[in-house]
Amino acid sequence: MSGAVVNGVWMTRDDPPPYYSRAITLAASPVEPQLAALREVRSELPAPWSIKDSFAALDLAPLGFEPLFDAEWISRDPTPVARSQSDVAWRRVTSAAELDVWEASWRDNGSPTDRRVFLPALLADPTVALFAAYRGDAIVAGCAANHSVDAVGFSNFFADDAADGDLAAGALAAVSGFGEGLPVVGYEWGDALGRGQRLGFEAVGPLRVWETLAG
Repeated sequence: MSGAVVNGVWMTRDDPPPYYSRAITLAASPVEPQLAALREVRSELPAPWSIKDSFAALDLAPLGFEPLFDAEWISRDPTPVARSQSDVAWRRVTSAAELDVWEASWRDNGSPTDRRVFLPALLADPTVALFAAYRGDAIVAGCAANHSVDAVGFSNFFADDAADGDLAAGALAAVSGFGEGLPVVGYEWGDALGRGQRLGFEAVGPLRVWETLAG
């Protein structure tokens, strides 16, 4: 998928993978150039598609969008993760066969899609890691991490029992280890936001995802 930055907005005219936005704002202001760029793309591309307003700074209703959800950016200092005893083992996904099982578990635990999202090329990317929690031979939880200079991103957490605090703590420990002392960041809302706060994350700013369903 190719993309370009226009007036502080990353956007693509390709079809993004499921659960990914076609456009993402990269700055809180100025908003007028961002709106102009999004207005142009909105007029060219058929719906439905979404925009991640990374700072909840835009009013996109006049362009025919409606809020899909509101969330909070979260951040956690690189302090040790407290974990209780667990009967699961967290391991990094390293083969295409493991990736197939991991993605099937991700879909079964709340992310249904008929399209492939996590491609095998990710396994060769040193800035990305996928982790799976095994109970015996079965995957019972998983998550994704992406490494940058300043932080490590924590995303795509799933679990057979999302309320199991030790599974969430294990996922965070795996991501923290991949981050090698960097802060851990991401975004959450609802129950997942509360789970993150119990793990030591702090809410540091709002974001909003907008979607249009009309042509």
